[in-house]
Amino acid sequence: MGLMHNGMVYALWDYSAEFGDELSFREGESVTVLRRDGPEETDWWWATLHGQEGYVPRNYFGLFPRVKAQRSKV
Repeated sequence: MGLMHNGMVYALWDYSAEFGDELSFREGESVTVLRRDGPEETDWWWATLHGQEGYVPRNYFGLFPRVKAQRSKV
């Protein structure tokens, strides 16, 4: 994932880092995946966000931002 967008993926949900080597992010933010093929990167990717690097859970990301349904006014 992210190969078509130069490694850029979008957060589908918020995440609060639990350890010092993880990144916190908000839904809709884009991160750039730097490494995703190491033996320890099966569930986590090494990424950058706001000038910081750290692990992010890969199942929280998609190639496109999440589109929220809008209520129509009748």
